[in-house]
Amino acid sequence: MRNIYIVISQTGTLFSRLLALYTKDPYNHASIAFDSSLQEMYSFGRRRRYNMLDSGFIIESISGGLFIFFPQARCCVLEIPVTDAEYSAIRDEVDRFCRNHKKYKYNLLGVFTYIFGKSLAREDYYFCSQFVSYLLNKTSFWIRAPQFTRPMDFMSIPNRRIIYEGKVADFCVPHSVRPVSGATAAVE
Repeated sequence: MRNIYIVISQTGTLFSRLLALYTKDPYNHASIAFDSSLQEMYSFGRRRRYNMLDSGFIIESISGGLFIFFPQARCCVLEIPVTDAEYSAIRDEVDRFCRNHKKYKYNLLGVFTYIFGKSLAREDYYFCSQFVSYLLNKTSFWIRAPQFTRPMDFMSIPNRRIIYEGKVADFCVPHSVRPVSGATAAVE
């Protein structure tokens, strides 16, 4: 068995605040990582701080990128056990995205159609939780239409464990796996 990490967060950008107004969820962004340091997280989002239209596949870090500009940003880090085969399948798919990163675009239209309960899955277009859900569909525990997945949906993953919840700025890289008081492996 190996672990993958899903980070759900709320940065405080105008777009994330608008999403929060609609969803009423505490977290509106999702990323996936392969180690608990979270120095390499994979997702879909903006590539430049002030240009939401320049968006697509991104590699982000818990200690860099937009998180630097939003010290009050909050996150929840989920540790999820997967089989070696599932880990390899997800890792291989992320590597494919990395190799072809320029062809992938942010599915902004898909975010808006989701709001109206419609499905819009376009080839090579993803929003953050759609991308993470697409990857998780390579496991035995997650079967969900990626275009209808919200970041908070990842809290329902069986056997997930919350290893951190709080301000991103307080996430200490050398001590990155700190248990949350009262956290259990079971879904509440």
